[in-house]
Formats: sequence, C-alpha cells, structure tokens
Amino acid sequence: MPISQPQRPPDTSPAAIEANRRGVFLHSQGELAQAADAFRAGIAAQPEVALLHVNLATVLVESGELDAAQHEYETALGFDPELCAALAGLGSLHVRMGRFAQGRQCYERVLRNAPDDMAAHLAMYEIEQIDGNIPQALRHQRHVLERKSLFTQYAPHEKRRLLVLLVPGDWQANVPVDFLVDSQTTTVHKLYLLSPEQIAGAAIPQADVVFTAIAESDENAPWLALAADLVRRTGLPSINDPLSILAGSRENVARKLAAIAHLHMPATSRLARETLETGTLGMDFPIVVRPVGSQAGRDLARIGNPPELAQYLQRVPAQAFYVMPFVDYRSPDGYYRKYRIIVVDGVPYAHHLAISPQWMIHYYNAPMRETAWMREEEAFYLAHFERVFEEPLRAALSEIAKVMGLDYVGVDCSIDPQGRLLVFEADPAMVVHAGDDPELFGYKNSHARLIFAAFQKLIDRVRSR
Repeated sequence: MPISQPQRPPDTSPAAIEANRRGVFLHSQGELAQAADAFRAGIAAQPEVALLHVNLATVLVESGELDAAQHEYETALGFDPELCAALAGLGSLHVRMGRFAQGRQCYERVLRNAPDDMAAHLAMYEIEQIDGNIPQALRHQRHVLERKSLFTQYAPHEKRRLLVLLVPGDWQANVPVDFLVDSQTTTVHKLYLLSPEQIAGAAIPQADVVFTAIAESDENAPWLALAADLVRRTGLPSINDPLSILAGSRENVARKLAAIAHLHMPATSRLARETLETGTLGMDFPIVVRPVGSQAGRDLARIGNPPELAQYLQRVPAQAFYVMPFVDYRSPDGYYRKYRIIVVDGVPYAHHLAISPQWMIHYYNAPMRETAWMREEEAFYLAHFERVFEEPLRAALSEIAKVMGLDYVGVDCSIDPQGRLLVFEADPAMVVHAGDDPELFGYKNSHARLIFAAFQKLIDRVRSR
C-alpha cells in the first residue's frame, strides 16, 4: 500500500458522529449487519473520517468478509497513514491470512508511533515466534508483563467468566486458550504468574471457574506448585488441577498409561547426558531421543546405533534427555499417520490428521497442502471418527484423561500394526484452532468448533459443582 502524506483530520459532522455512535452500539449488541450499515451511512455522510472505515472493517472481519475489511483498513490509512487502529487492524488481518511480513510492517509502524502499545507488542510476540525469533518474541512479551499481569477480555453477551492462569514463555509454555473460548459469551481474565510475591498479592477478578493453562515442564514446575496454592485461595471450581499437570512428564505419563487396555506408549526414560555418553541405555537400538523440554520436534532424532548417538550428542548440548524405543508405525501403504485428538470432559474429539512418508510428523511439515488424497483422508477421519477409532480405542482415549486427572488434554497418537492406540504424547498444551486456509482445509473448521463448544460446556458443568 503506498504511503500518502498525512492529511489534517476533518471536523466530524453530526451525521457521521451519530452514525458511528449507532454502529458502536449495534456492534456491542452483536448486530453485525446493522452495525455495518450504520458505519456505511456515516461514511456516506463524510467519507474522509478514517475511524468510520476502521470500525466498518472491524465488523467486516467478524462477519468473515476479509477482502472487504482489508479495503476499508487501507482506505482509512489513505486518509490517515499513521492511524494506529487502522495499522493494527490491517496487521491482524495480514497475520490471519498468513502474510506475516506485511503484518510485521504494520505493527512496527504502530510501535514507532506508540512504543508502549501493549496490543502491538503482543502481536509482535506472536509474529517473532512464527519467524523463529524466540528471544525477540520474549522481549516483546516481557515489555508487556513488566507493566501489566492481568488481561481481561469482556464478552458482550456474557454467560460465563473464566480465570486463566499462565506463565511467561513461548507458545509451548501455556495452553493456547484464545482459540478455545467463545469471545462473545465467555469473559476471560488472563493472570500471568510472575513471582511468589506477585501471586501472593494478586487480586482475584470475579470469575466462575479457574483454568490452569500452564504446560508441564521443568521450568514450569515451581509455577505449577504456586498455581495450586492460588487455585485453593480463589475458592473457585477448577479445570485441570495444577498438581495433575505437574505429574504429567513424558516419563510419568508413559508409566501411568501402561495399564490401559488397547493402548501402547513405549516406556520413556529420562537419562543424563553422561548415561548416553557411556551407552548404558537399558534398551536396544533403534531409539528415539529428545532433550528434556524439547517441543515441536526440536532435536528429536531416531538413532540406529552407538556411532549415530555419539554424533547426535556432539551437536546437541543438552544435559538431560528423554529416550524411548523406536516403534515403526507405518501403515501398509508405507505412510506414517499421526492423529491429534482432544479429550474434553472425558469425551474424545478429532482435531487433525497428518500423513507423511517420514516418521517424524508435524502438521506443518507433512505434505497435506500439496496432496489431495491426504486431505480427503483427513476429511473422512474427521467426519467418521468413530469408524477410524472404534470403541476400544475411544475408550482408551477417555481413560487417558482419567488416569492423568485432567479435564482437558490433547493426545497425539497413531494406530499400531496390532490395532492398538499408539500414544506419542498426552499434553493439555497442544494447539487447537480453526484458522486453516478455508480453500484447502475448510472441512476442518466445523470439527474444531465442536471442541470449542465442548470446552464451553465443560466450564458450565464445572461451575455448577
């Protein structure tokens, strides 16, 4: 978008002011079409008022009219090139559409004009992680948390109020709760735990239920213990007991799940670097190795023999590792399949399927976008979950949540050659969203919304305890 010279803000006419007031009110009532008409009436009365275009764009985004919203944001910037509301709205739209470089440019302009704009810093926290710049992402987050630790998003049609406990960190540090809640009906208070002193003195906002969204990790262990005390102090019913999360290391989970029928999770050992260097593993090759605390496949490797292990240790400096036997879970067609399933209040819901010729699968690196038959199989799995995972396996999925003591948990798994549920990971902090490319993956969104709806029902059931 070309940058034009700033123009003197116009004196706003009474007709434009009244149209904007009416549009803001209608939007607060959830009347999106009527709100859009009101903002359009204001624009007709006075087209050069940039804020009217921004407000119309906001409504259009919520209505799913993204191209029209982009046009309105760009029109607003034509009248006021440094209007932060327009830059932030356009930046958010670019990020939503996967245009991260353009989103970055918008938010960087916001921060040039308003260096302490917390929403822009939080957006840059997301963008820097997408670009792999974790230290920069955490600097943006730190800038915000030094000024504020409690963030509230009020629902215009409030039916429930949720207090969410989180800790500073990257995406793996917490459950990505923004995707789970219905912002129209669920008021969300996010409280970041920063120090024992801050936690002890933290004011508890009015809420119905507290949700511990902190992920299990060595770094988070002390925070989960403090969160348990805080949950007790609130006196509120809770989702995902912090101490149950604390007990959810890979090693503990593998041990706990071993007794579940129709389920196989290879025994996982936590070993010091020195143990790997001496080769006293207590299991045969091939093995799978990852550093403790590693997520998203970082430094995850299949090791076939001692020389390969020595080479691995030369390039990975971690001091502690999770080690497990490698299980060849290829399907008869030679492809590997990894299913993500979310168990909410004991009920399993299908979220996605990644198919790959490589054993180490993540949705982002599987050739789902390029391969139509893979998307067709994923669509079938989502639509016919009960046929892909028959009753013994669905019962095993529900039992996972029961054994782990969690109301909400994600499971990454496959089906092994013996027909058992082969579990790779069980963790509440798995990403669940409905933001995939609608042209290629539109079949996924309605199934993600089933998970979101189940989460609202979980809040309501827990609230009534």
